[in-house]
Amino acid sequence: FGGSKACYDWATVVPLTTDKQVLHDKINGLQATGTTAGHLGTGWASYMLSPNWAHLWDPASAPAEYNDTETTKVAVLMTDGEYNTWYKDENGNASVQARAICEEMKSNGITVYTVGFMLNNADAIDTLSDCATDSSSAFVADNGDELRQAFRDIGMRLQKLRLSK
Repeated sequence: FGGSKACYDWATVVPLTTDKQVLHDKINGLQATGTTAGHLGTGWASYMLSPNWAHLWDPASAPAEYNDTETTKVAVLMTDGEYNTWYKDENGNASVQARAICEEMKSNGITVYTVGFMLNNADAIDTLSDCATDSSSAFVADNGDELRQAFRDIGMRLQKLRLSK
């Protein structure tokens, strides 16, 4: 891949689950390696929510169909860095790829929230803004308190959405 492969040594995908402990353990085990493969994370968000990839998962983790009226599909993308991991040039750089995947998710009715943490890179901020469903779905946090508030805001919106259905 032309860069550090360290992230590929520990980054395994957790299938859709309601087991909070599994998710907490996974998040707590993540380690920064110096590059950001935002296009890969965005891709996996799309794959996890797409019924086209359901055959990869245990039936309990399979995503609902896009037209399932009982299910709201939401992706929350968070990064603390620029999209700087190499990608085949003829397909555009990592930011271009992430934006294309976000457009596909949105066209399939997936709501996309983005959270940038301590970003100082205009391209990363622009990528997250473009990826978000709308401007109110894009958050930038400069410290831990703002990061927690961004996730609280997203959680509250999702709770209101569920209660209104």
